[in-house]
Amino acid sequence: MKRNIDLITAMRTFLVVVELQSFSAASRKLNIVVSAVSRQVADLEKHFASHLLYRTTRAMHLTSEGEYYLVQIKELIERLDHLEAFASESQQTIAGHLKITAPQNSSLIGLQQSIGDFLSLHPKVKISWSLMNRYVNLIEEGIDLALRVGELSDSNLIARPYGELKILFVASPDYLEKHGMPACPEELSKHNCILDSSSRQPGRWVYKQGAKEKHVRVTANIDINHGEMVAQFAAAGHGVAQLPDFLVEHFIESGELVSILDHFVIPPIPMFLVYPANRMKSPVLKALIEYLLETKKREKAKAFS
Repeated sequence: MKRNIDLITAMRTFLVVVELQSFSAASRKLNIVVSAVSRQVADLEKHFASHLLYRTTRAMHLTSEGEYYLVQIKELIERLDHLEAFASESQQTIAGHLKITAPQNSSLIGLQQSIGDFLSLHPKVKISWSLMNRYVNLIEEGIDLALRVGELSDSNLIARPYGELKILFVASPDYLEKHGMPACPEELSKHNCILDSSSRQPGRWVYKQGAKEKHVRVTANIDINHGEMVAQFAAAGHGVAQLPDFLVEHFIESGELVSILDHFVIPPIPMFLVYPANRMKSPVLKALIEYLLETKKREKAKAFS
């Protein structure tokens, strides 16, 4: 009958003995007597009914069985340490105040839902959220985290990829029946256009021609500083709009809008979670970023399943 032993402690002691190639050195590192080290290794050998170490007065070597068990025990202890670290981290109270910013209408990409879920998990977190399309200097304005669209130029910030979006040309079937289908972006100057005046260049719409990115200047019979309302006016038949896919996809699914000029649509634009490098020391910011990225990862996997 095997004697009851602390198997995990014996495994850890065995790893130290192998690392230091000495029972006495292991005893000093573990702060226990040499006889306790020897007994724990002997208990481990009895438990597995295997001879793990070959010992002489001058040297110590792993047996072939010892080499096998060393690999397995290392892996097991590493996994155990990872689980303990995860449990310790998850039990820590996440608390604090974060200031974040994102473009208008970004709540529709699921960001609002994800942040709401995070706040439910961590009720001691407070968030101040500003929705704006203008450029925000995170350091000067004391912002902890921003969602940004497009390539980034500020090398003083850390950026984590957070998906991408498409910019589509859309119009309602009724509008197209009355005014005709534009064959190319240049023909948009002859159409009623609806502009999102909160964008950086509301009167210059971007499109792709071959491998080049170009712009067409359009005039509007309606301009609104709110993208969701632009989509609603377009769905009501008031003109052509250029908007991110997340603002128009439900109108397209319902048939209220159709995508036009598809051959001229630019490649998807990347989105990033952006923050100053020195802010990553904040446990609450780190927790929020990891939660948002993991949630986005699960959403993507679900969409492709």
